[in-house]
Amino acid sequence: MTMKPFLPFLTVTLFLLSACGLEKPPASLKFPGATEDAAPVAPTATAEVPSDPKLAAGKVVYDANCAACHDAGMMGAPKPGDVAAWAPRIAQGAEVMTKNSIAGFTGKAGMMPAKGGNASLTDEEVTNAVAFMADKSKGATATAATPAVAPAAALADGKTLYDANCASCHESGMMGAPKPGDKAVWAPRIAQGKALLVSHSTDGFKGKLGMMPAKGGNAALTAAEISSIVTYMTDKSK
Repeated sequence: MTMKPFLPFLTVTLFLLSACGLEKPPASLKFPGATEDAAPVAPTATAEVPSDPKLAAGKVVYDANCAACHDAGMMGAPKPGDVAAWAPRIAQGAEVMTKNSIAGFTGKAGMMPAKGGNASLTDEEVTNAVAFMADKSKGATATAATPAVAPAAALADGKTLYDANCASCHESGMMGAPKPGDKAVWAPRIAQGKALLVSHSTDGFKGKLGMMPAKGGNAALTAAEISSIVTYMTDKSK
């Protein structure tokens, strides 16, 4: 077989490609309206590092081990900065939050694996991470524009909320609910501290003498409202 008949065709093809300027790829592509040197994109600013060394150390641990779940709310993990979600947890105290984070915890709203799933974390590192999240999630302090509620007003608000949401059970003692004003029944409960009472009222509780549904069965109640109700009932029962 001879290749001579093919050579003229190959020559013409190469000539046409050369004439179109496609014998090699262009060095770069230009688009209409594009500038010669595009300005570099400024990097996204990182979150501010806390000035407190313990909180700064906690942020490092959080970013590396906790952010994946907490920033996304995975498995019910409360997002740092969500004051409403953190209020009842902070009310329990740092010791309880730290213990649950180290040992792991399963509740109605979600679960927390022991040490966030990283067994190599030390108790101190977990403690710092909890402190960082709690500090970031505290409510704003009262200012001149938002004055603190006077005790009398707070009790009045608590009574209004109690009458609307809790009286049906607590006034009748239904399901073992302690009646406001019954000092003997309330004394051991008050002795446990308000933080625990708020926690039981928020998350629900079942004991030997009865049970308490989460938020009295009204999921719309806020952490502040529940705290106000507890304050009213305990104040009336001292």
